Amino acid sequence: MQLVKLYQVIVLFFLNLVGVITINAQTSHGEKFLDSASNTIDSNHFIAQQYLDSIPKPLSESIKGHIACYYELKVLINSKNEEDAKQYQNSILTLKYAELENNYDLAGWASLELFYSAYIRKKDSSAYHFLDKAHDYYTLADNRQGLAEVTQMEALDELNKGNFINSNNILLDNLEHYKSFKDDGYYQLYGLFLITSNYLELDNLTEAHVYFNNLKNLKADTSITPALYNSHLATLYGDFAEFHFNDKAMDSTLFYLNKSKRVKDAMTDEDKRNYFNLYADYFDYEKNYQSKNNYIDSLRFLEDNVLRKTMDASLLIGDVLLQSENELNVEKRKKELTKTWAISLSAVLLIGLGFYLIKNKKTKQIIRNFKKNKDEFAYLKDNHEKLKAKVKGIEGYLSEIKIEIKNIAAISELKEQQNRVKELYKKIQLNSSTLFSSGEDHLNLINDLNVDFFNQLSTKHPKLNSSEKIICYYLFMDFTNKEISSFTNSSVRAVESKRYRISSKLNLKQKNMKLSDYLKESFS
Repeated sequence: MQLVKLYQVIVLFFLNLVGVITINAQTSHGEKFLDSASNTIDSNHFIAQQYLDSIPKPLSESIKGHIACYYELKVLINSKNEEDAKQYQNSILTLKYAELENNYDLAGWASLELFYSAYIRKKDSSAYHFLDKAHDYYTLADNRQGLAEVTQMEALDELNKGNFINSNNILLDNLEHYKSFKDDGYYQLYGLFLITSNYLELDNLTEAHVYFNNLKNLKADTSITPALYNSHLATLYGDFAEFHFNDKAMDSTLFYLNKSKRVKDAMTDEDKRNYFNLYADYFDYEKNYQSKNNYIDSLRFLEDNVLRKTMDASLLIGDVLLQSENELNVEKRKKELTKTWAISLSAVLLIGLGFYLIKNKKTKQIIRNFKKNKDEFAYLKDNHEKLKAKVKGIEGYLSEIKIEIKNIAAISELKEQQNRVKELYKKIQLNSSTLFSSGEDHLNLINDLNVDFFNQLSTKHPKLNSSEKIICYYLFMDFTNKEISSFTNSSVRAVESKRYRISSKLNLKQKNMKLSDYLKESFS
């Protein structure tokens, strides 16, 4: 009976080990692709899409705990491609997984995306439900910028209801608050955009120009992307053109239409629709019917394109459902395969168990001898490395380290590679003072020389990937988000997103503790 129980324990252990190794391998690759997509989405969203497509399926295994971030990136890509229906669908999925993963910041962000989509594009009364959700989630996350954006959506609601004075009261009361976010000028940009729109609706052209000029001064703000800046500029140029057309001021109308043409690439579908309609009305007023028909044809082409994108999004929804069904089938096949493996291994283990019991005593002795020899060898090797560094000098030692790094990078076996990396870190730690005095660039050595910090961090939080550990180090050293983004060649938003993921992995939200404070207290 005891042998049978022992055999059962060994079988279960072996199966769990195989499963863990497989899942960890998939997770490692999945999170690397997710990080790469996040780092490239601002510069090239087409490459970001390729990274997302490379993440192994099912997502529940390859990027467990980060599925909401995956769909967030899909929403941003849809926005750049002007795929409204797909953007709405992926925003729903972002909110769903953010709630499951207790990612309150991302849940608030997704709720605002859904509010905007439902309110502006669908005119759906459910939009207010999403706005309430955004307020609640941002409050839980203590996200001041998110709550500021909620006030802007409230002002937008008043604007669309025709309550332009009420809308401006909300915005002007909070305008200084929007300006206080120095690392993200979007809030000031959007506030000025809405104020300008309100004054145009109130026929107050003078005040509209005052706030429009303030908005144009934000062109030099590096925290605002040119595409985002130009998209708001395009909408307001169209609004000014429409204002002057209604007053039959044709010269001013044509002036702002020509301004709109310069930023046409940044227009949304709605901006383009207004742009083509206004040009058609302008040429109709001028009795230039040939030009009018040309813009009507452009408008017809636009509507056909919007319809095509909507139909593509409907197909995508079907693909998402099919993917979910396929994931269930994959899980079923995996369970059947596991059962088959269990039966096969049972037969093998019954045979091997007898040999194990006989060889057990000898094996233990061999292991003891091996550990003793290994400890002695490690001691001799460490002393040898210290002497070698002193004899060969700093330059030769650094050259050898660089060669060894290249050799390690060429190793395909993960376990062996990890062991070699640990040995290399030990050697560098022993000679860190020598290395620093050599004049080598600090940023090129920072990850190799702070071995103690990275070892403690890896031991305490093995789920963190390499890029997340680097972020932790820079926070530990009091670097700002902007500085970190410069060192890691990524956007400030990408750094903030990684900080949220790290805090989630470390369960800091539940402890109501900031990531930087936790790192300093834990690794002082």
